[in-house]
Amino acid sequence: MTCITITENEFCEDNLTYVQSAAGEIFNHAGCSARLNKKSGRVSLTVNCPEYYADVIRAEIADKVAEIIAIKYKYDYFKKCLRIGGLSTVEKEILFASLIAADLDDDKKYSFERIKNNREIAIDGIYNFRLKPLKNKWREVADCIPQCFLNTQLKEFISYLLENKKKRVYIDDGRVYDSHYRRLKRSSLLDGETAKIVREVLLSNCGEVELTGVIPKEDEFYLREYYSDKIIFSGGHIN
Repeated sequence: MTCITITENEFCEDNLTYVQSAAGEIFNHAGCSARLNKKSGRVSLTVNCPEYYADVIRAEIADKVAEIIAIKYKYDYFKKCLRIGGLSTVEKEILFASLIAADLDDDKKYSFERIKNNREIAIDGIYNFRLKPLKNKWREVADCIPQCFLNTQLKEFISYLLENKKKRVYIDDGRVYDSHYRRLKRSSLLDGETAKIVREVLLSNCGEVELTGVIPKEDEFYLREYYSDKIIFSGGHIN
């Protein structure tokens, strides 16, 4: 058996439960066991897997940890350093999700390359000591954001993000799935429950949305606002 351990500050236990949940399907398929522990102000997730699947499981864990850094840590960074007027509380959260989505693939890849070969991963340690260029990049982005951001500017920014995007996601009764119909849970790394579906869609970096069933009015409003003709209405939803 191969043992892979991920650790965090005890106040960030949700990050480890995200790894456990988001990678749960492949853990089960490979016959892995995963256990959370707390000790001396730290929380750890220990994953034991058969040696045959070690490389696959290590890559999957690195992928999820890279998402935590590229989404949760970036979100916390922007929340601390950006003071933006002109937007409602919901629109600010949508803006943060949009800023994360803009460079999500590159940020995730950069983090992944510095994690992928490790069997012991201290997420906060890697972020604080090995990702300085990434934090400098985020600082440059934050410096470009105006202190007053109008909702028309937010709509223009999201429209820019969607240019040339072809990938489709599926919303089925409030759950968001990728093109392979795998459940997406990235928005769980963000605070709050407002416009959660819209933020999940933004974080998927898709260009089209297929909508089935009923979703909260707030989500439907902003989905129509930003995706408009990129929404395909399927069975069970009234256009």
